[in-house]
Amino acid sequence: MKNIFINFVEEAVLNPDYEGYIGGRIEVSRLGEFYPYEEIRFFTKDIEGFNRFRDKCDMQEVSQKRLRQIRDIVNEKWNK
Repeated sequence: MKNIFINFVEEAVLNPDYEGYIGGRIEVSRLGEFYPYEEIRFFTKDIEGFNRFRDKCDMQEVSQKRLRQIRDIVNEKWNK
């Protein structure tokens, strides 16, 4: 059952030590609710890889199982 909505929000990375990185959060909301109940943080220099992932997953309704997969992928690949 798909009852979760996710959307990606990129945030500015202002620290010059991390030039070339992107960072932000994936907001996780229940359908019909205005505020997210969870944020999945990302921070990576693999901008092309992350953008492909974001294009595939952004603004989607997902199941709890798919949310777990997305959380695991982000933590393994784009949170270093």
